[in-house]
Amino acid sequence: MMSINQIADSLRRGERLSTTDAIRLWREAPLWLLGELAVERKRQASGDEVYYNRNIHLEPSNICLFNCEFCSFRRREGDADAWTMSLDDVEARAREMQGSDITEVHIVGGVHPKHDLETYCAMIRRVKGALPDVAIKAYTAVEILYMIRRAGISIVEGLRRLKEAGMEAIPGGGAEIFDEALRAKICPDKCSSEEWLAVHRAAHNMDIPTNCTMLYGHIETIEQRVDHLDRLRRLQDEAPGFDAFIPLKYRSRNNRMSEIGECSVEEDMRMIAMSRIFLDNIPHIKAYWVANGKPTTEMALAFGADDIDGTIDDSTKIYSMAGADEKPSMSVAELEDLVRGAGFVPIERDTHYNAVVREKRVVAAPKPKTEPQPVVVVAPEPKPEPKPEVKFEPKPEPKVEQKPEVKVEQPTKETKEKEKKSMAKTKAKAKEGVKSFYERHHIISHIILIGLVGIALIIALYIGLKIGTRHGNTIAVPNYLGMSVDDVRAHAKREGLEIVVRDSVFDSDVAGGVVVDQLPKLSTKRTVTVKPGRKIYVTINAYNRRMVDVPYVAKQTLRQALNQLERAGLTIEKLNYEPNLTSTDYVVRQSIEGREISPSTATKVPFATGVTLSVTYRRDEQYTVVPRLVGMRLSQAKSTVWDRGLNIKEVVYDATVTDFKQRREAKVYKQSLHQSAGAQRGSEITLYMSCDKHLVDSLTKISDRDARAYEKKRREEEAQREAELAAEEEAAKSEE
Repeated sequence: MMSINQIADSLRRGERLSTTDAIRLWREAPLWLLGELAVERKRQASGDEVYYNRNIHLEPSNICLFNCEFCSFRRREGDADAWTMSLDDVEARAREMQGSDITEVHIVGGVHPKHDLETYCAMIRRVKGALPDVAIKAYTAVEILYMIRRAGISIVEGLRRLKEAGMEAIPGGGAEIFDEALRAKICPDKCSSEEWLAVHRAAHNMDIPTNCTMLYGHIETIEQRVDHLDRLRRLQDEAPGFDAFIPLKYRSRNNRMSEIGECSVEEDMRMIAMSRIFLDNIPHIKAYWVANGKPTTEMALAFGADDIDGTIDDSTKIYSMAGADEKPSMSVAELEDLVRGAGFVPIERDTHYNAVVREKRVVAAPKPKTEPQPVVVVAPEPKPEPKPEVKFEPKPEPKVEQKPEVKVEQPTKETKEKEKKSMAKTKAKAKEGVKSFYERHHIISHIILIGLVGIALIIALYIGLKIGTRHGNTIAVPNYLGMSVDDVRAHAKREGLEIVVRDSVFDSDVAGGVVVDQLPKLSTKRTVTVKPGRKIYVTINAYNRRMVDVPYVAKQTLRQALNQLERAGLTIEKLNYEPNLTSTDYVVRQSIEGREISPSTATKVPFATGVTLSVTYRRDEQYTVVPRLVGMRLSQAKSTVWDRGLNIKEVVYDATVTDFKQRREAKVYKQSLHQSAGAQRGSEITLYMSCDKHLVDSLTKISDRDARAYEKKRREEEAQREAELAAEEEAAKSEE
């Protein structure tokens, strides 16, 4: 198995990343390394360029046959906020954009039960009729499969009709996650992953370019993400046609999965970076600013993204209904400022990633200059005339130097003519010499010329890079961890840096407003530097915890209750066990701060509040086995302890843990109850944490050895008991 450094070296050599190495890199590589590797691959694909386009979205209807768990957009017929645009409505919206600068209309909506293939084709024709020069990117594979199945024709025939109607490209929606077991949980009604891939394969074979996506940040695993990317990469190898991959962040508002929350900005960056690193055959990675928000999108450009989508013009509600920007719209100037702010070059593109050159705008721009031109022409002409007269008249009298100039002016005409003739002869001789040398030494002349041009280019490039990149003008990234955000902003201003608060977390042991993480991160092996004026992204400890709803988790198993509380952002205060004749680890009651919660109780509490659960046990199952916790991070250790029916008494950090970041990275090196021992349910356990890798690793090995010895002993005891039972049975048979 390769180490992280070996994987990184293989990527720098241009080698393809395997799925096994991708999983390890995703989990274990530091974020700065992923960013570095991703940007290297981004520059190989598109240099310093980052693309955007001028586009609008048409969402004909939010009525949909399918009822996906994660969807906030879908409505049923008859719902108060359901809508359906008629063909006239669609055409009218397209005509509103006549005379605008848009180059693309993006059409995606719900799978309306009454819309057939002809409806969708007519929609494209209406838009194309109103905007003949605008490209139409239309319908996800899910929509296309529905309309094709309803028409009773093949995928190829359906795509042919859509193409004839004016469809130029297909967006990438509907892919979600390809893992079928997970698909069955979050979007059971939709087409299968193989059907989605089949639509895009057919489109590529018909020269219809497409995009591809992944919905991430919900209940999927890293392995499922890598499997998804691998299937896309294999399809691109087999039938090239994907223009861009778009990681779509799950947004949690107003859907049936809201309780799980949303993933962090750091996870967003890992997703973008790993997409760029793994998908070596897909040209572009898009950071969809509507889904991610503007600050996160700007950050994503430093992690391998080279496209940010377009102007949108408040024309999509899919993400705004899920909690993103309510009115998504950005001007061209804002898009370009965002790209330049990240240190890249903005390029306007069309649907097919051709650069858009707007010649009309360049010609029309001088209009304001034509008005002041008469002033500019008239004003400077009279001014230079009096000035030389004033300077010329007084100076020849006192200065002796000007007298010979006046006297010599007449006779110098002859001398000047002679000088001109001699200069002309000299130039003619030089030209003849160069010409004769060129004729006699043709190859040498070309070599000299190429060398001179090369030297000139090197000098110009060196000067340009030195000015453009501010070579030699760098700032060592300060360590802002543990400082208040106000002090950080003041210090950054003095250093010529800009601070952006990207996220907030909550830790009861840390004061509000204290910086707990920063990007770029510091390194123990090298000094991390940035150019003046660059942004430092920080995560702060929240001043106040956000309020969350308390779910009713009684009347189910302990494991189910724990999962539900974790998704809601709550934790366990205590597990109280009480005897029961029928079941073990069944939750019968829940309370917060002594107040019992019932199914009808609508309660909001601060994030990370502890909940007390009353749990049953059967008399013969009063004891549980203490789990092995050494080597685990705190969150994993807590979940394991509660899952075994035990309580956390105390968490003790050693001297290697001094700040919030280190507390998150610390691992258990000792536990008060010995692993594999029996303990009464509800017993308390103390966890001892450290960031000393050597200490944790050595004790983890000892713990592994003890676990193997215990397992061996347990199997031997079971085998002995089975042998004794078999002997007893044989004895009983012989007596009979």
